[in-house]
Amino acid sequence: MYMKKRAFIIGFTFFTFFAHSQVVDPIIMEINGRAIPKSEFEYIYKKNSEESIIDKKSLQEYLDLFKNFKMKVFEAQSQGLDTTVEFHRELNEYRSQLAKPYLTSIATDEAIVKKEYERSKEVVEISHIQISMVNSEDKSDAASKVFLPCDTLVAYKKAMQIRKRLLKGEDFAKVAVETSEDERSVAADVPGYLGWISAMNLPTDFEDAVYAAKIGQISMPIRTNFGYHIFKVHARKASPGQIRAAHIMVACPRDADQQTVALAQHKADSLYLLTQNSGADFAELAKNNSEDTGSGANGGDLSWFGYGVMVKEFQDAAFSLTSIGDISIPTRSDFGFHIIKLLETKPLESYEDKKDELLQRIERSERYTSLQGVGLEKLKQENGFILNQDAYKYLLSQASIAHPLDSAFLVPLAENKDVLFSTGDTKVNISQFISFLKESSSSPYTLSTEVLNERLFAFERTSLLEEEDRQLENKHSEFRNLMNEYRDGILLFEISNMEVWEKAGKDSESLTNYFSANKDKYSWEKARYKGYVVNCKDKSTKNKMQKEIKKMSPNDAAQYLVQNYKVGEVSYLRIDKGLFVEGENAFVDQAIFKKGKAQALADFPEYFLIGKFLGTTPEEYVDVRGLVITDYQNELERQWLKSLNEKYTVKVFQEVVDSIN
Repeated sequence: MYMKKRAFIIGFTFFTFFAHSQVVDPIIMEINGRAIPKSEFEYIYKKNSEESIIDKKSLQEYLDLFKNFKMKVFEAQSQGLDTTVEFHRELNEYRSQLAKPYLTSIATDEAIVKKEYERSKEVVEISHIQISMVNSEDKSDAASKVFLPCDTLVAYKKAMQIRKRLLKGEDFAKVAVETSEDERSVAADVPGYLGWISAMNLPTDFEDAVYAAKIGQISMPIRTNFGYHIFKVHARKASPGQIRAAHIMVACPRDADQQTVALAQHKADSLYLLTQNSGADFAELAKNNSEDTGSGANGGDLSWFGYGVMVKEFQDAAFSLTSIGDISIPTRSDFGFHIIKLLETKPLESYEDKKDELLQRIERSERYTSLQGVGLEKLKQENGFILNQDAYKYLLSQASIAHPLDSAFLVPLAENKDVLFSTGDTKVNISQFISFLKESSSSPYTLSTEVLNERLFAFERTSLLEEEDRQLENKHSEFRNLMNEYRDGILLFEISNMEVWEKAGKDSESLTNYFSANKDKYSWEKARYKGYVVNCKDKSTKNKMQKEIKKMSPNDAAQYLVQNYKVGEVSYLRIDKGLFVEGENAFVDQAIFKKGKAQALADFPEYFLIGKFLGTTPEEYVDVRGLVITDYQNELERQWLKSLNEKYTVKVFQEVVDSIN
């Protein structure tokens, strides 16, 4: 029923359009005093005239159909069908689906995307020194910690002192060994060396500073979730594009003892020698030997990657391969030894080809606030967004002494009803923001004030989208029209089902009476035999069956035979029911139509018939059930429309009708 209903509603576009226009929209019709604008009728009339090639109707025919439709919808409303739980559930479900494209697409600042694309044309070689905003015991988890502004001061002062040393000419690598808290880069062959960096692989502020810096320049301290960074740019070059490579890995952690390293090195060297044998299958070697089980299952294939994605040692080895099929000697990284094979190369894609990928990456990073900032400002203007600066300043002051995810921040503000901002007629208070913060606490930042600003941005966006949702019908005519279409379609379906379809389909007595009163309307072109063909095992069984059912009606006889001559999976007969015309059943053809000779069934060689020959005239309504139901529905429809016309006063403004071209 649901699928039938949905198809009915979707297909009923003819009857639904509500135009909201800034110009005068004259009234074309009134039904019990309820005005219907010309634009509503004119749209559906012209739309269906253009689409209906075979069944074109006149203006007056469309007007009559439209009037009948509106009366049915009004009748559904008068019976309260638009107030039921089921009606609202279905309408709300449809609205939620329909609203998604309007609410998930916030205008983005394409300049942000283009900036990242321009940066992706270049890779930058850098070293850095990191000063964490935590003590030495906690520095390994620095990015997962939360900080207050006061926590940054000691690290910042230390970073500035280090920068002074570098500006005086001290060797960057030497100072990195002495001061940097990034253990991995300190352990590099050149301490502090990060290697070649590409766009979208550093935190936003760090990347901005790197791409703005000059070669040889010592940067100011740049703060990220990891702490403060002082970096130096060594060189720049054009991006080499992307490569697709496969590898075989022998696991060996950086801090492994000499014996473990030697064993891993020996295994990697042996595998490398195997790759050099003619006919060796690199993919099979990877599947059977690589300790990177993820890529190993795919023959070692790592798919496409560019600069800044892989660890430095792997990246350097992979990008040093020049010809498709080249295989590197074993290269050690923090993960172990890698034997790398170059599979494919490709240059940097065009902006149009790269745009969607960059957009998705930006939306998943902390850059999303910059990306959606323009769109959010547009939504604010459209929805009358008014900010309470004092409330924002108060929240910021609280975030300076307690982290926004800490109970010391959340609990005191949980009942605060001060207005934070308003959108349209909706006022949003601080306690609502706190509720949002409890349910949606994930942030790409760790510093308390940055977390607050990012979560406020997300809350503003959510609130504005909720306001946008409330205003969709007012702002978007196509949305309004589709909602009206679906709403009226549901009501039309339900009222038609009640008044016509269910009555016609379930009222056997009325169908019988209707058939009896209109029996002359129904006949067949070909004569028919109505009844059952019974095939049985032998003549004695046949005689016994016929004797037992002699005084029964055909239907009772058939039921009796099935009940008494089928025991479990053992059956003494086969029975077929039908309204048979000549040519449909060989046994009926032989016995009734005197045509041909039926071939006896192997398991049931004897047969007989139960029923009667009807000729071309149906005996009862079930013989032509489909036709009778359709005709009876049409009769109910006619009677219903007659009663609606008696109930509803319809006034048509002919001069408005005549103005439609």
